[in-house]
Amino acid sequence: MNRAPLLVRRVRQEEPRRHWDAPARAVFEHAGGPLRVLGGPGTGKTTLLAEVVARRVRDGVHPENVLVITPNRRAAAEMRAHITRLLTGARSDGVLPTTQEPLVRTVHSYAFAVLRAQAVLKGEPAPRLLSGPEQDAVVRELLAGDVSTGAPKWPERLRPALTLPGFAHELRDLMLRATERGLAPEDLTELGRQQSREEWVAAGLFATQYEQVNLLASSGQGHAPSFDAAELVGSALLAFQTEPDVLAGERRRVRHLLVDDAQHLDPLQFEFLRELGRAAHEFILSGDPDQAVFSFRGADPTLLAEADGPAVVLTTGHRMTPEIRAAVGRLAGRLPGASPTRSVSPADGEGAVQVRLFASAAQEASWVADQLRRAHLIDEVPWSRMAVVARSATRSLPVLQRALLAAGVP
Repeated sequence: MNRAPLLVRRVRQEEPRRHWDAPARAVFEHAGGPLRVLGGPGTGKTTLLAEVVARRVRDGVHPENVLVITPNRRAAAEMRAHITRLLTGARSDGVLPTTQEPLVRTVHSYAFAVLRAQAVLKGEPAPRLLSGPEQDAVVRELLAGDVSTGAPKWPERLRPALTLPGFAHELRDLMLRATERGLAPEDLTELGRQQSREEWVAAGLFATQYEQVNLLASSGQGHAPSFDAAELVGSALLAFQTEPDVLAGERRRVRHLLVDDAQHLDPLQFEFLRELGRAAHEFILSGDPDQAVFSFRGADPTLLAEADGPAVVLTTGHRMTPEIRAAVGRLAGRLPGASPTRSVSPADGEGAVQVRLFASAAQEASWVADQLRRAHLIDEVPWSRMAVVARSATRSLPVLQRALLAAGVP
């Protein structure tokens, strides 16, 4: 039996409320220094950061002195567009100050910019970012070399798996997670010996070989070293710690540092941004410490919950209607701990939450298609105001797509 609960939501509220409550106004009036902005889903954290940036620029702060960090490129593009709309809408001539650096970046994009600035100061070639497929190819090639020599450093029980693509992928993932936690290859090897994990010892020795091969390949081509995503942040942090001119230059430029969805930061990224934010006039970390959806990538929400500085908790909801907020509240009440972000007032409007169990995926998909078609024909809800959220793209979506097409749902 298909026991996956199905959540159906109809939104009648056309626009979120534009006024801000007292906690949000405290962010606008922040005098400087570190500040944490905490809030659950739909409390307007991202919108608030965008409006804070727009207000700072309107008050005379040059955009060159502002840096907003987002968790991914799509969020960066949306934040950049939102800030631009706010600024152009506030000026009758539509003319904005220009900057040499992007106002909104991901943490990896900013780390790459720091390493590029370091290379310019030293007169060296700009660094190069290794893509995931490139890393996988190098890992597979090195593993093939280990197999050809009998793989003496690998435990015997793992040797049959060394040639499998899945093993190479998992090994690369282990090296990335270790790097994100500030563990060098020799640290991973030592940790494996301490914990009697011979596979960690072997992975640490392999990571040392991987680093040496990348360095030799780069030096042989006359280029600066190549970095993967995790090494990028670690190398940028090392540049801050060992190159005073690089750190001083960035601190002079970035006077207002704002981080959106800070619960997605891993320890290395958090330390990298904190090194920059220590000397900033304003350092705002925004997020929801209850969210841990990217912990498999190394994210640690406790870093946001335990960060320095006072906290402002947003409690006004702009997204979920009372019925949906009550259902979400019942689920959140089962979570451990007592996060202040769980107490959120609902938004205006009407909503409904239904749970249905079906005997098969086909029955479930037919019911979903029928609900959407009824909402469009009877309630006159536009197709663009509807969405179906599925757990698996490979298992759920094909069945849903067939059912929707059969019902005339685009």
